[in-house]
Amino acid sequence: MSIINKLVQSALNEWEFFERSTIKSNGSTTVGLREYEDGAWQRIGDYWNFIGGGYGNLTGKDRGVPWSAAFISWCFNEAGAGTKFPYSAGHAKYINTAIRNANENDTEAPIYGHRIKGYKLKVGDLIGYWRGNNPITFDNARSIGSYQSHTDIVVEVSGKFAYTIGGNVMHSVTKREVKLGENGDLIDKSQNWFVVIQNNL
Repeated sequence: MSIINKLVQSALNEWEFFERSTIKSNGSTTVGLREYEDGAWQRIGDYWNFIGGGYGNLTGKDRGVPWSAAFISWCFNEAGAGTKFPYSAGHAKYINTAIRNANENDTEAPIYGHRIKGYKLKVGDLIGYWRGNNPITFDNARSIGSYQSHTDIVVEVSGKFAYTIGGNVMHSVTKREVKLGENGDLIDKSQNWFVVIQNNL
C-alpha cells in the first residue's frame, strides 16, 4: 500500500474512532465523539505524545490548545512518511514548507504548494485555510511566518465534490464536503481557503 493510501486509511480510521462527524456543503452537520469525552481525549493525548516536547502532556481536555495540526502530523507518521514530512503543532510550518518548495520549483519535494485556482485536487493532498483577522495568501504566508490556520486531508474526490478529514473540527475528527469547479479545483467558500499542498509521498 502506498503512503498516500495509508494516509487516507489513517484519517478514515480516526474519523471512524470519533464516530463519523460530518459537515455537508449545504452547512448541515452531525457530531459524533467530542474531544473532551472519554476515549476521545485520551486519543488526542496520543497525537500530542507524538509531537512531544512541551506538548507531550496535553490531551483533548486542554481545550485552549488547538490539536488539528497534531492530528495531521499523527496521520502522516502513521502512513510512514518518516522524515519527509515537517511534523508540527501548527499548520503554518508545513504550509510554508510546501510554498517554499513551490517558490523554488522543487517539483520532487515531498510536499509542494499550489494556489487554489486551477489546481485539480487529488486524494492525499491537503487543503488549507487561514483563521483570525489577518488575511493570509499564498504570496504573503512565508513572510508572515506564524499564523492561525487549518488543513484537512483529501480522502475522496467525486464529481462536483471532494471529501476531506480534519481534526479539531467541531471538537471532533470530521469529514467535510467541499465544492469543486468543472476542472476539479476547489471553489468552496465555506472557509478562507488559500493553499493546496500536493502530496508527492
